[in-house]
Amino acid sequence: MFRSRQCRTRNEKEKIVLIAQDSSERTKTKFQKLCKENQTECLIIGDIETLSKSIGKVNKAIIGIEEENIAKQIQKINYGGESIG
Repeated sequence: MFRSRQCRTRNEKEKIVLIAQDSSERTKTKFQKLCKENQTECLIIGDIETLSKSIGKVNKAIIGIEEENIAKQIQKINYGGESIG
């Protein structure tokens, strides 16, 4: 469901990719390019600590969401739609 490995983006399985705002410019550019090539939505949101805690990991700047329903909820919240809960 949640992936933080770079190779997954190349397999086009992600519905949405989350990039931490405080990740390096090189990382942001690399993943934005991969997302564009694979026609996957990419959001620059939160910070590394917040994204890492959300999946129970440490020091993860990129999170790929494969589950379509979760991706839709993230998009809805990000674009000012209804909030969860």
